[in-house]
Amino acid sequence: MKRKTWLAGWVIVLAALGCRASEAVDVGRTPAETVSPATAPLPPAEALAEPPTPPDAPPAPSSAAAPPAKVDRASYAWLGEVAEPMPELAPLASRFAPPQGYRRVEVADGSYGAWLRGLPLRLDRKTVHAFDGRELRSPAAAIVFMDVGDRDLQQCADSAIRLHAEYRWHVGQGDKVSYHFTSGDVSSWKGWRSGERFVIAGNAVKKVNGPGRKADHATFRDYLSHLFRYAGTQSLRLDSDAVPPGKPLAGGDFFVSPGAPGHAIVVLDVAENATGEQVALMGQGYMPAQEFHVLADRGEHVLDGVWFKLPAGADGALSNPSWQDFPRSAARRFR
Repeated sequence: MKRKTWLAGWVIVLAALGCRASEAVDVGRTPAETVSPATAPLPPAEALAEPPTPPDAPPAPSSAAAPPAKVDRASYAWLGEVAEPMPELAPLASRFAPPQGYRRVEVADGSYGAWLRGLPLRLDRKTVHAFDGRELRSPAAAIVFMDVGDRDLQQCADSAIRLHAEYRWHVGQGDKVSYHFTSGDVSSWKGWRSGERFVIAGNAVKKVNGPGRKADHATFRDYLSHLFRYAGTQSLRLDSDAVPPGKPLAGGDFFVSPGAPGHAIVVLDVAENATGEQVALMGQGYMPAQEFHVLADRGEHVLDGVWFKLPAGADGALSNPSWQDFPRSAARRFR
């Protein structure tokens, strides 16, 4: 459960929303549990290696641009704020090859999808850590090297927002960064920078002005932590549009089940075969707040342990290891 330190009565309502719960909820899946490194699950070995292509492999769609060979640290602003020695990193797309018979879909240079393919992955461990340093039993194939903060704030919906906001920062669109609270009120980076504050007036939220703030990335990160207190799975619908069945999904889209608690997982990369069937690398944050990670799973719904079959029709669903199946109607895209 996120700790709400202000906004009085309104906070009581918001604390119950989003990917939050004080206890595990019986939805057929179990929230991350504390474990020792020895018992933490590892992804299947084939998920981490680029499989050879047999001579009789079926033809794949036209080739996409080659994935980045190394992390472009300038593209991920938080990397410039790491005080301790950085572990060895690799771009997401270089770590996970598409399954046999599939090719990555084309993405435009500089697009959100291309940026996600370059996300920095740790090479030193696969065990997910919570915000307070605990080791968790999270179904991870790899961990994105991105700070999670020292409070129980950056959970599932917050992680989706974090990635989208960081991309906008990277491409110089910081002044377009704006998201809703669960109450429906809007909080923007531009407003936060100019001194925006929120106070309670009865049962309503009221904006007031205060001293301005710095315009650097560290302050931007503070803004996001402030936002994560009051945003959640319920508010994501206010900042996104449904991706209609029949329209291809793309990197940066997400599946969300709004509720108390709810959950959201992010499409990080998409590949397709010659018949147009799509698979995707999926990522999530979760409760308690924890490192954002690439999901691993087993079963017929996933290839090579990490490439999840995307639902094609309106009646399809996305199976995953952390939550109920997401119906195709749960797919959304940030505006």
